[in-house]
Amino acid sequence: MRNIIITILTALVFSVGLYFLMKGNISFSIVIGILSAVAVFIILTRKATKELEKLNEKAQKALYSQNFDRALRIYESGLALGKKSPFIVGQIHGLIGMIHYMRKDNEKAKSSLLKSSSMNWVSKGMLGVIYMNEKKYDEMEKSFKIMVASGKKEGLAWSLYAYCLEKLNRREEALKILEEGNAKLKETDERIKSNILELKNNRKMRMKPFGDPWYQFMLERPPMKRMMQQQGIAGQTGYKKNALYKG
Repeated sequence: MRNIIITILTALVFSVGLYFLMKGNISFSIVIGILSAVAVFIILTRKATKELEKLNEKAQKALYSQNFDRALRIYESGLALGKKSPFIVGQIHGLIGMIHYMRKDNEKAKSSLLKSSSMNWVSKGMLGVIYMNEKKYDEMEKSFKIMVASGKKEGLAWSLYAYCLEKLNRREEALKILEEGNAKLKETDERIKSNILELKNNRKMRMKPFGDPWYQFMLERPPMKRMMQQQGIAGQTGYKKNALYKG
């Protein structure tokens, strides 16, 4: 919010100042005022983003050492950045919600994921899965539509949507989603094309090729070999360094 106020003040100061200096050239003054405000806003946003990146590094180290409560406290402390830039808050809520989701605390996860940025397609995907498990299918659809809108270049986003529809015995709808995703990706994702064939042949979708990003949605258990490898790296919960895939 502070950054927005500073941006507005910059536009006003430059516009009014130039108006008097240019002796009444209001159009030119307004244009320069707007351009100056945009430049200031970009600088302030980048500064807030760098602060978020530092925060994320600390939280990732805590996750890697299995200290999830500390990771949550670090992210929660970052909500104060909202005073500088309101756009940061949605990103942080998304990260908090993702941790709660993977800890299977769906109530807390849902609360945070609802506040997450629409640009974080992974968080919206997790929210959609929660709604599916709650049998709130209209809400599930809304969340998944937001997911594929922001993650339209992500094969996993389209595949997650389709997988959940197929899980609900809505195979034809699932096939349409995959075909739409295939078109958006200009037929470059072999995993989507493979799953289109699976559905057309009345077989279940194969999500294993998406790897770790898929397993974080917790709709399937990773293969035992993968679980053992992860445990050897990051302990019994299977978290790895930089485990939170944000899309």
